[in-house]
Amino acid sequence: MLAPATPLVADPVQRLTYVGTHLLEWRLGWLTWIAAALSLLWFYWWWRDRVSASYVPLIFGGLGLVADVTAELILIVGGVETYITTSPFAFALTGGVANGLYTICGIGLTLATPLAKRARAFAAVMWAAGVALSVGAFLDIPVITAGASAVLFALFCPWCVYLAVKLR
Repeated sequence: MLAPATPLVADPVQRLTYVGTHLLEWRLGWLTWIAAALSLLWFYWWWRDRVSASYVPLIFGGLGLVADVTAELILIVGGVETYITTSPFAFALTGGVANGLYTICGIGLTLATPLAKRARAFAAVMWAAGVALSVGAFLDIPVITAGASAVLFALFCPWCVYLAVKLR
């Protein structure tokens, strides 16, 4: 729903056309992404409580949420009228800044969590994908951003289940 108007499509005019012909879906997609960001911060808060970690990682997570919601509101509100001029900034803000801050939060919580070596190795690969996603977004290399996103999501979902069981 969002991919055809992201930097994965090289031609900005083609992306703009997609936004213009799918504006409702575009806006609903980003609203869903905001809900996902809120649930991520809730998860981080829950995790911090379970391991009695410092609140410092949550500061990074909260700043990530601010960056994420700002970027997504730029894309939602601006729509077709501002897409060409604002989308590069918005994509760098959500993919680079927000994801980077979420990753720092996750790394901080991981370091505060008692884990076996295998779990730490799993987390290291997962958070490395988060770092790669941010680097790809900052450098505007969509294939790195997309590939790292796929790895991060594929690892983060089972990680959440693992922690939910481990930290009950």
